Amino acid sequence: MTSVQLATHAPVEVLHPALNRTDFTAKTAEIEELFRTAFIPTDRASQYFKWLDELRLVKQCGRVIGPRDTGKSRSSLYYREEDYKRVSCVKAWSNSSSKRLFSQILKDINHAAPEGKQQDLRPRLAGCIEPFGIELIIIDNADNLQKEAFLDLKQLHEESGVPVALVGGCELDSILNLYDLLSTFPSLFEFDRLEEDDFKKTLRTIEFEILALPKESNLEGDLFEILASNTGARMGSLIKILTKAVLHSLKNGHGKVDPGIFLNIAERYGKKHLPRQEKVVS
Repeated sequence: MTSVQLATHAPVEVLHPALNRTDFTAKTAEIEELFRTAFIPTDRASQYFKWLDELRLVKQCGRVIGPRDTGKSRSSLYYREEDYKRVSCVKAWSNSSSKRLFSQILKDINHAAPEGKQQDLRPRLAGCIEPFGIELIIIDNADNLQKEAFLDLKQLHEESGVPVALVGGCELDSILNLYDLLSTFPSLFEFDRLEEDDFKKTLRTIEFEILALPKESNLEGDLFEILASNTGARMGSLIKILTKAVLHSLKNGHGKVDPGIFLNIAERYGKKHLPRQEKVVS
């Protein structure tokens, strides 16, 4: 993996300052599509890619640990997309068995026979790793794997030499420790929230290459403290809240992200409902 640039799949158009309903609806849809399809580069993601490159080089397994909404899944998928023929990336379903997991991987690498009996799938996958040129397998949501799946991944690595990267939350380490498998996945990458400089640079990228609104919102300046405190500097939370804030800002005639609207959305987004106290009439 080399330097990462913003990957987009739709042209960005700057809105005319005078917005009608059709304009802001179309612009919001465009922004939603860009957030869905574009990969926004960060220093954290670049560090992650280098770590994955090292796993491939030394043929060792590892684990990626971090909170939700920090960008682990999107970064893993982007890494796979950039090296499609040599990297497999699948997402484990809830309580995923070995059979289901190995069938997913075989489908992902376009094997002609991805289905079969559980005892046949691991040796089938191990036998095709070298001929198919697979250098790395990434398992997202690895917290969902059953014990047998972890053990079969260990066996797969021993049989084929392919490194496996497990991606999950803090509970992943507890699970591996319970099964005495931390030594099988010894290398650790902490995919934490963005550091301040990285977060500001990311906000600048989002403002000018994704939002492209008529007026400058100054996300990395005037709005920085509000954005940082209400998203926890998490990429996923930032994207979700910004999408709604842009919609409501444009709908209310603003040519930029309005601080008041953003704060109103952020203070309630993804948080437990607390009923208002009834007023006491004296």
